[in-house]
Amino acid sequence: MQTSAIREVLLATAGVQSVGAVGAIELADGRHIVIARVGFGPSTPAADIVAIIEAVRAGIRAVAPDAVDIVLEPEIAAPRGDANPPTDIFVIRGAD
Repeated sequence: MQTSAIREVLLATAGVQSVGAVGAIELADGRHIVIARVGFGPSTPAADIVAIIEAVRAGIRAVAPDAVDIVLEPEIAAPRGDANPPTDIFVIRGAD
């Protein structure tokens, strides 16, 4: 099983800030258990995290149909380097 394809799915999912370790354990019957650490922004609401995790699971199942189980470890992540920060968080102060 190619963990690089799983990593690409994780990074392409809206709402995922970062991806840590990604692994796949092969079982005796040829099926796999997929394990991944997924980072979310500190202000992401819990309800959104649940929806994002479901989207991640669906994406993983699309590229790894032989996955018998998908274990995701959520964590708070630093902002992605390739993400554009929202402009409403900047404060501009005058000199007066």
